[in-house]
Amino acid sequence: MMHPRKASLPLLFLFTFAAIFVYSYHYHSSVQLPLPENSIRLSDPHRNPSHIQKPFSFTIKVLTFDRIESLRRCLRSLVTADYGGDRVNLHVFVDHFPSIDATNGSDVLVNGKLDESRRILDLVDGLEWLHGEKFILYRTVNAGLQAQWLEVWWPASDDDFAFVVEDDLEVSPLFYKYLKALILKYYYDMSNYSPLIYGVSLQRPRFVAGKHGNKLQVDREERLFLYQIVGTWGQLLFPKPWKEFRLWYDAHKAKGLKPILHGMVTTGWYKKMGERIWTPWFIKFIHAKGYYNIYTNFLHERALAISHRDAGVNYGRTAGPDSNLLDEKSLDFNIWELQPLKNLKWYDFCFREVLFGRFVRCYDELSSVLGSMQKQNPVIIVSLYRTSNRMAKNFLCHLEKRSIQNVIFIGGKVELIRELSERGYAVIDSEKLLNSIGSYKSIRYDPSRTDLIREIFAKSMAVKKSIRTRV
Repeated sequence: MMHPRKASLPLLFLFTFAAIFVYSYHYHSSVQLPLPENSIRLSDPHRNPSHIQKPFSFTIKVLTFDRIESLRRCLRSLVTADYGGDRVNLHVFVDHFPSIDATNGSDVLVNGKLDESRRILDLVDGLEWLHGEKFILYRTVNAGLQAQWLEVWWPASDDDFAFVVEDDLEVSPLFYKYLKALILKYYYDMSNYSPLIYGVSLQRPRFVAGKHGNKLQVDREERLFLYQIVGTWGQLLFPKPWKEFRLWYDAHKAKGLKPILHGMVTTGWYKKMGERIWTPWFIKFIHAKGYYNIYTNFLHERALAISHRDAGVNYGRTAGPDSNLLDEKSLDFNIWELQPLKNLKWYDFCFREVLFGRFVRCYDELSSVLGSMQKQNPVIIVSLYRTSNRMAKNFLCHLEKRSIQNVIFIGGKVELIRELSERGYAVIDSEKLLNSIGSYKSIRYDPSRTDLIREIFAKSMAVKKSIRTRV
């Protein structure tokens, strides 16, 4: 029998070779792995199936300030939408105008602002809402757009949904029925549920947040897809992720942290507008958690919710509608045909497709995972042994900053490689991989060197498999 020390010498050579080896893996066709039903966090084993039978609550949250004509148009579209006899609540949040120093002869300005607020309140008071509860909150001081969003809602249960609209928004008569269909399909249908999804945006996807605002290009056939960016022009929020965000925001704000993400267009917004906007905070949260938003792609610049981009916090002057409103008359496809979740594509902030399920636990799975890597690109093998979580996440930031995705992470803590898999990276559970190889079980070695031996073997297996497939 070979001495353990001698047996490890050729393995040490392979370890050194694998550590510096960056190879180009050519695959004859582009292979995309479907979302497996049992992949980590794509389905939630702790979710109660009985929730499917529970009725859910749906509340429209309208945020308004001083744009009465915009609000009138928004409310008109909400009133005339088709709710199919369902109970739908309407909550209107009227922000107060900023304080004005009346001692400097500005009585006329103050009176004008007061009159403007009264006209808005009269409009909302006079609105006949027959679909459910109507609730109005008139603030005593100016909260601003950020606080209006952050304080709009605290879910009463996991079956409590909020659809948030700003007052310059206009919705299609179909908006509610479509959102209801998505809720039933991707929230209550366990075979199509994922806790990685935080909501649905009805606005037309327009730009790539992680590439300094480049125009977004979507395949014509993709009616639905998942994208990390939040859409503030008609955003449906799921209860659990929103609660998680609020607690995350409180903790980070209390510690004086800032929502800075290098390479993200929203960082420029934050540097310019500061705490007047809320989206940089939410985007920072989504980036940290690896969550996704459902988007529609109806072609011809159509959407179920459009923003008229009236002058306000976000626009210095009115820019006009961003899209064309889709209604029943303009339907030229079956809008109610919803694909299974496993057939939908997922995209990160840079609009790069994220492939889930690339979690290697046995030798035979290496081929399919390597096949999911991009064609004719270098594949980098990275070991996570003796690496702290903080160091690994810093390394991830560098990879994402340089748009490097063809990386296979090996070993380390199970929790860490699971998190990386949830972000769409390819990972190898070296312990399970090696236990699936009979020859490994017959090798004797010093137990104190278990991690080193696993690391060497896993790297050598990855390199060996890639070379064989390539030849």
